Amino acid sequence: MLDSNARPRRTWTVLFVATLAACSRGSAPSEVSSPSGGSSGSNEAAAASGAPASANAPPRRSVRLDDPRWQRAMDEDPAGLGGLADALGAAGLVEALGDGGAITKTALLALPLADDADLALGALGKRALAATDEERGPTLEALLGVAGRPATAREPLDPEGAAEAAAAVLTIATNTALPRDHRALAVSAARALAEKKLVDPAKIPSELDPP
Repeated sequence: MLDSNARPRRTWTVLFVATLAACSRGSAPSEVSSPSGGSSGSNEAAAASGAPASANAPPRRSVRLDDPRWQRAMDEDPAGLGGLADALGAAGLVEALGDGGAITKTALLALPLADDADLALGALGKRALAATDEERGPTLEALLGVAGRPATAREPLDPEGAAEAAAAVLTIATNTALPRDHRALAVSAARALAEKKLVDPAKIPSELDPP
């Protein structure tokens, strides 16, 4: 014969198990799909990490492309480049280097023409070290153009930046993994800086010199 208390105990057991199952289902985090097909959770995580919202987003168009001063200089006309350098100075041209494309190319061409071009040496050195093969050549040409400007009697505008540029060109010049023409540009820039007592000539590699 069944115990009179068995049925109530079984009823409470069934109710307890059902309650646990309901709680476990309710505790699972729900993921809401966004209209674009991704989840809101993943979108929020991307935003928090600083990642772009979409890898297919079009590149930002530089507002400088609509500036008549930049438009004249983009023709590589010496007068246009000189006018841009006079108007913006080294700081304005360095700021434009991040725009990419024609603006970056034009800024690099104009930098050696700026009266205060020495202020750009540090930025150009850092850019040359971090550049891709495609970007490194034009950057080194601009750095060489600035470094090769005649010395003046005035105090250096940015001694720390000049020292950074000197270290950068020596690093590139001695890196045998880099293209030979880039290393040659770095050697030329190092020699130009050596004339201004910014590089020890003994540290400049000579294997790129013509026989």
